[in-house]
Amino acid sequence: MRYACCFVVGLLSAVAVSNPFAKVMSANQQIRNVDMATQTEPLLMTTGLPSESLAVSPGGTYYLADLSGNLWMPTTSGAIPAGSLGFGQVGDLDWANNGLWGFSNANQSLFFYDLGLSSITASYSIPALSALTVTGVAYRPSDSSIFLSARQGLNNDFLFQVPSASTTANLIGSMPIADAFSYVADIDFDPTGTLYAVSFFHRDFYSVNPTSGATSFISAGPHRDVFAMALNPSVVPEPATISALGLGLLGYLRKRKSS
Repeated sequence: MRYACCFVVGLLSAVAVSNPFAKVMSANQQIRNVDMATQTEPLLMTTGLPSESLAVSPGGTYYLADLSGNLWMPTTSGAIPAGSLGFGQVGDLDWANNGLWGFSNANQSLFFYDLGLSSITASYSIPALSALTVTGVAYRPSDSSIFLSARQGLNNDFLFQVPSASTTANLIGSMPIADAFSYVADIDFDPTGTLYAVSFFHRDFYSVNPTSGATSFISAGPHRDVFAMALNPSVVPEPATISALGLGLLGYLRKRKSS
């Protein structure tokens, strides 16, 4: 029984382990796999496309939007067309439920692009953000809300939360960073629900308190002019799946005990 309990704890722990690497795209159109703690930065690919957005699926497929709102899947052998978003000046994209949440600074609109249907299935105009530039979109699976990072000039960054299916962006607070003459280039959640931010100029990493916007410094990087960041999305099983695993194990233990 002791080993079985350890197995269950180990399984659930493995499901929730955070990936300490961030996929970071810079102004030179290179995507690097950066260790947030050590700042090591092996090159993944060069996209050849100007973009301020980046998302990655659980299977490792990358997505970005060019300046005109065309969707692409960058690969090591070239970018593959993936559709048209119909929104320009996309500040960021983030994976969610076989689709992509994004924000258009041209239209001050939050939108969802369904990859299965190859079309926009939801869009919400948020004119209250018209005086700001949205740089990051982060979907939180636990409550289906969207977090946005937005800036007004340099070193004047804010965190907003958009409740599920809402046109209201609630101000959470300011996000101070130590990278001078810079701004928060992007935010994203890791699989454990921790929110992270990266700065534009020196690629500094921070963890972010989603209830206040307060930041905690992680590491300082080299001059990279970061445009976007993507963390591996959550692949935590649904509660029903976890229950099924538990019941299956319980049945196995009962069978073993009776034999």
